[in-house]
Amino acid sequence: MLRAYSFAKTAPASARAKTSSPRDARAPRDGRLRARSIARARSNDARASVERSNEETKEDMTGVNRRAVLGAVAAFAGAGAGAARADVGNYLANLLVEKPPPPKREILLPDLIIEPYSREDGCRATSGASKSKAQIEFAQYIAPIIEDNIDLTFGEYFRLALADFGTFSVVGKKNGMNGSVRFELDRPENAGLKKAFASIEKIKKAVDAKTEQPISYADLIALVPHFAARIQFRKEYVEEVGSDKDYEFLFIGTNPFLGAKVRVGRLDSNEADPEGLIPLNGGNAEELLAWFRRMGLGPNELSALAPYLYEDPQKGVDILRQDGTCSRLLDVYETQRILGKRAPGPAVTIIKNLKQATDNCIPGGPLSIAPAVLDPPYVSYAFIRGGGELPRVGAYPAVPGSFEKGGSLLAIQLRQAQAEARAAKEAAEQQ
Repeated sequence: MLRAYSFAKTAPASARAKTSSPRDARAPRDGRLRARSIARARSNDARASVERSNEETKEDMTGVNRRAVLGAVAAFAGAGAGAARADVGNYLANLLVEKPPPPKREILLPDLIIEPYSREDGCRATSGASKSKAQIEFAQYIAPIIEDNIDLTFGEYFRLALADFGTFSVVGKKNGMNGSVRFELDRPENAGLKKAFASIEKIKKAVDAKTEQPISYADLIALVPHFAARIQFRKEYVEEVGSDKDYEFLFIGTNPFLGAKVRVGRLDSNEADPEGLIPLNGGNAEELLAWFRRMGLGPNELSALAPYLYEDPQKGVDILRQDGTCSRLLDVYETQRILGKRAPGPAVTIIKNLKQATDNCIPGGPLSIAPAVLDPPYVSYAFIRGGGELPRVGAYPAVPGSFEKGGSLLAIQLRQAQAEARAAKEAAEQQ
């Protein structure tokens, strides 16, 4: 400030004269404002020109150009619809054309490998349930063989079975259903049984010829009455009704493979059972009741089976009439027998009591047969792998082809399809 003051103070007059006035200082700013106004005006003129050009373009589009665009769009849409109709027509036409089936996939399974196992090793490597299942499958396999060779009545086969299991004693679980009756046919109480045993021998030969293990006499003597009963009941039903259309439905309880299935695995004895254990030769009602109680049975079983104790059906009924309890039970069963040709009541009762006796009156009791037995009969063992099967040791019925047919259902079907494909391929190559 001091310097400026001194400068202003000492400046010459000419220098002071050159300083501009306030009006002169505003001149440059006015020029800039004027330039801005001119630029803004020119910009507005350009914008207005563009807008006029757009308006003219719009006016042109409303005329010829717009009609041309709409025509092009319509032509395109029509072409698309025509192509779509053609595609749909081709699709529907192809649906009506019979086409060859697609080629089947080639099944590539490794060959099934079967390694038989010894009984000692196989029985320890498999469960009791699988061995019991194999035995039931064995029984199902031999069932039609038995039915084809039955030539006697149920009563004749039952009396032979009664003579075999009738020696059983529930105390000690000794004697009983063991095939020993084949050594006892000359005893007085077993008179008239040789004919039935000869039929059993014939059936046994037929069964053994088609299995890989022989069936025991004990099992065959126990099984044959079941099938003979069904044959006899069916015959009586048809004679009464005229048709067997509803027999299997009504008498389903007599099917040995439904419900309480038949059991196999009884072993044969090599000698006769003690004498004097069956009081059929001259016995009275009290002796017959004591006989059945010794076997673990009772008046219900005795009364139900009374008509089959002797060759004369009436003889057993007359003897048991001497006992009041048996007499009342006989009246009940007689009513059932009157209706039995049309209803399954007596048939089911007879077979149920027969099964109870043949299953329980066994040396050692019912636990002497599978699945409680470690190595039951009619079972074969093998280790299988390949062919779609899981590698395992299995128990199979002792019948031909059981190893190949005893796997999983899917694996069996795949192997069959593979075999058919190979056969067809070989036939085509030979042609």
